[in-house]
Parts: sequence; C-alpha cells; structure tokens
Amino acid sequence: MKRRWLRVAGGLLVAVGLFKVVAAVAVPLAYTGWTRVPAVTVVSAAGDPRIPAVRAAVARWNQTFAELGTPFRLGDVTLVTGSVPEGDLRGLAVRLPRSLFSVTLPASVDRFPGDLLVVLSDANFISFMARGSQRKLIGVKNDAAWPLTLPNVLPNVIAHELGHAVGLPHNDDPRLLMCGRPAPCRPDAFQSDTPHFFPLSAGEKDRLRALYPSSWAAK
Repeated sequence: MKRRWLRVAGGLLVAVGLFKVVAAVAVPLAYTGWTRVPAVTVVSAAGDPRIPAVRAAVARWNQTFAELGTPFRLGDVTLVTGSVPEGDLRGLAVRLPRSLFSVTLPASVDRFPGDLLVVLSDANFISFMARGSQRKLIGVKNDAAWPLTLPNVLPNVIAHELGHAVGLPHNDDPRLLMCGRPAPCRPDAFQSDTPHFFPLSAGEKDRLRALYPSSWAAK
C-alpha cells in the first residue's frame, strides 16, 4: 500500500511539473509579438464616440515603445464604417478564455483591411483580443454598458486589449494595466476622476524589449 501511494504521489509531482512547463510555453504562444508594423483598422459606426479613445491608446503604446528604445510601433489608424455580427463577437468572447493559442476569426471580418482590427460594437460582451492565423482582432463592447460608462475605464480597456495584441498576458496586480483573469481584478478598477493610463510592470517592459529589441526590423 505504501509503495502504491508513493507511485501516485510521484505521478502527481510529474504531472505538476509538466503543467508548469506547458504553462510557461503557452504564454508566449498565446501572446505573440509582431514581425511587421501592424496597420490598425477601427471598424465602427460613423463618428463613434469611442474612436478618440482608440487613437489615444495607440498613441500611448507608441510612446511606450519609444521610451523602451525599440523601433517597433503600431501603424497608422484607418477608420472603416461597418460592423461585425453580434453573434460572431460573442462567440469569440466566450471561446477565448478556453483557448491558449490562435483561433479562426469569423468570415465576417474578411472584408475589412488591416493587420489589427479594433471592432467597436453595440453588443454587450466581455471585451477581448483574438489572434487569428494572420492578424488580430480586438472586440470592444457597447460603451453604454457598465463599466465602460465609468470615467477613465474605456481608454484603459482598449489599451489593455492592445497590450495583449503586442504580446502581453494578464497579471494579478490591480494597480497595473494588464491585470485580468484569473485574478479578481476587472475593468471597473480603471475608474478614476483623473484621466490616465495605468502602468506596466518592470517584467512586462522586459518582455516587450525581448519581443521588440533595439535591433527589431519589419520582415
């Protein structure tokens, strides 16, 4: 009996070790960097009030890259009037928490140009970033729905999803931009009467330097 329990315990230790290895590998596979300057396309209704927040978040990220000493930048923002079916966005929002790797983006986005699509939707779902085989898609929920109605939340939610798009996973520190599931922090933590973007950790800055070193060049 004792030997049996030792074998079971040993098997559990091996399983835990393998899980840690898989988890360590999965993070860079789930959140990859770019090998080109991604053209950013905002898909929305004409004059959507969230467009300035997208521009501000893109500018903030490009300022961050400049401060990190990398030549990488997010590309120019192009506005396209259009929409993506609510069901397609909801499907991605539901599927993504269970997917560590790339997903098949819906055919409804094929008609839109760009490498990084930011879809400003009227639907209510959990905002997300999805990585397809060739490009990435950010879905932003209806800004009339809580918590995007709170001050300072919308720009940080968009910046957070852009953070995933440039290669950063979640962390568990509610003082930081990339805090998220499975940690208990949620977007309402971005609420502030003083407009500002939440910061990155030192480790996240190191990861960005590794993804986009000073020698980075578009391929």
